[in-house]
Amino acid sequence: MAITQRTNALARLAVLAVLVLSGWAAGAPAVGAQSGVTWRGEYYANVSLSGTPALVRNDASIDFNWGAAAPGSGLPADGFSARWTAYAPFAAGSYTFRLTADDGARLWVDEQLIIDQWRDQSATAYTVTRTMTAGYHSVRLEYYERAGDAVCQLSWSTGTAITDWRGEYYSNGTLSGSPVLVRNDAAVDFDWGTGSPASGVAADGFSARWTRTAYLAATGTYTFSATADDGVRVWVDGALVIDKWTPQARTTHTGVKYLGAGNHQVVVEYFEQTGSAVCIVSWAPGGSGGGAAEPATEVIVDDRDSGFVSGGGEGSWYGRAAGHGGHLYWTWNSTSQQYNWARWFPNLTTAGSWEVYAYIPARYATAKAAAYTILHNGAQDTKVVDQSAHADRWLSLGTYYFGGGPNEYVALGDATGEGYATRLVGFDAVRFVLRSGTGSVPPPAGCSIAPKEGFGRVYTADATVRSRLGCATGVEEQTWAAEQSFQNGYMFWRQDTDAIHVLYTNGTWQAYDDTWSVGEPEHDPAIVAPVGYYQPKRGFGKVWRQESGVRSGLGWATTDERAFHAAAQRFEHGAMFWSNTRGIHVLYDDGTWQWFE
Repeated sequence: MAITQRTNALARLAVLAVLVLSGWAAGAPAVGAQSGVTWRGEYYANVSLSGTPALVRNDASIDFNWGAAAPGSGLPADGFSARWTAYAPFAAGSYTFRLTADDGARLWVDEQLIIDQWRDQSATAYTVTRTMTAGYHSVRLEYYERAGDAVCQLSWSTGTAITDWRGEYYSNGTLSGSPVLVRNDAAVDFDWGTGSPASGVAADGFSARWTRTAYLAATGTYTFSATADDGVRVWVDGALVIDKWTPQARTTHTGVKYLGAGNHQVVVEYFEQTGSAVCIVSWAPGGSGGGAAEPATEVIVDDRDSGFVSGGGEGSWYGRAAGHGGHLYWTWNSTSQQYNWARWFPNLTTAGSWEVYAYIPARYATAKAAAYTILHNGAQDTKVVDQSAHADRWLSLGTYYFGGGPNEYVALGDATGEGYATRLVGFDAVRFVLRSGTGSVPPPAGCSIAPKEGFGRVYTADATVRSRLGCATGVEEQTWAAEQSFQNGYMFWRQDTDAIHVLYTNGTWQAYDDTWSVGEPEHDPAIVAPVGYYQPKRGFGKVWRQESGVRSGLGWATTDERAFHAAAQRFEHGAMFWSNTRGIHVLYDDGTWQWFE
């Protein structure tokens, strides 16, 4: 009897197992956004997932935007990593996995690596489509945070593979929450009238986001067109090209952007309030008709555009989800030696006077002496900016004459003259706006290069300066410099020529090679300056002590030596030198000089 009861019990268990398995095979529940999945989260106090986890916990979802905070107790806000593992149920079908990370992340499904972005980066979204069989599948996500903001978000959804535009439709006007519909749209070319975009989406009070990667065959200026009723905005590579996020009747808006050949991400966002619903977006080279290129009146080069070029130490650049277009780069400053630099190339197609703007973000830009250099039409100008004094605004760097073409640009380096690694230098977008009636003037008769800005003002206004200097033989150049005032004159040093200039109050000047090197005495302890005066040090001091007539001619220093960014320009018969505290000095080859404010 006991044997019979045991046999019947085993039979019942077998039947239950068959029913469970057959029910599962008929169709596992569809999973979207990780619903019903419990993750084992292992968090490490390093970026390499090494050693013993500092924290182990169950996470209901991987949808984290920690910002600058730590992910949990016992973990740092920067320099941590995490690994999540789970067995998740899937119904048979095609799934799109979406992973957003700042910094590095990699995703495995059934121990196959399907997303591998193990690198420092600002918050960036990645998608991959994979066909899944019915049943449970292993999913593993690894992530690390280096510095700055921390983001890690993972979700997946069923649906048709996205080959054109990924269309996400929301049952509200703010693109908030989860989309009620995700589908492939062949084009953003919709005139729904008073109807609905699809079943499950209301005819009024909805919003949509379309995303795709577009391939452009040629480098050049492109015009983007958006016809909308109601609000619309268009991003290209993270840069906002059209921004008309307001209720409106059917209206067409355009935006112009210079783009390199290759792949570019285009994002369109739209909301419908009431009444008719229209959203039509297209683009073409040059003008909206796709014919001959129309001259651009505004060009924006953002930090992820092809016109942005940077150099220096690869590990010392940091990308962050902030600033214009939702992205910027920053690096720590250096004092005098430039390590990291960037250039923005607008490749302007129209010659003329263009006003140049730099976008100064509210975060990751604290340098007080960021020196922007504008190279235009063979000339060079420098604008020193206190980035810490501005927040999320376009700051004008001045208006300059550009001849057009690929060799004109704006440059910014990390040398700010401040204490090493005490400031953040922000590298964001630069904008060029075509103006008329202002900017640079043509070179004087017989000269190929026109002095600009302050040098140009003195040169143009003073006929004696023009006749004594002759034509400029080179463009204005930026250089690191040092200066010191004396009882009877002034000394300045130029890094680019490694020369020390001595200017006497009697209107004469001399130049000497800077022969002082590290390891030599900085000063002579046997020479004691009177109270309130200074003995010059290093290169200035060596010239002052050793060169005949310099010490007696200058007297004692009245200030300490000061380092700064200077500008200089060479002419046929002399040179101009600019100090931000002393103005412009004109040095003539006959050994005399003049000073101008």
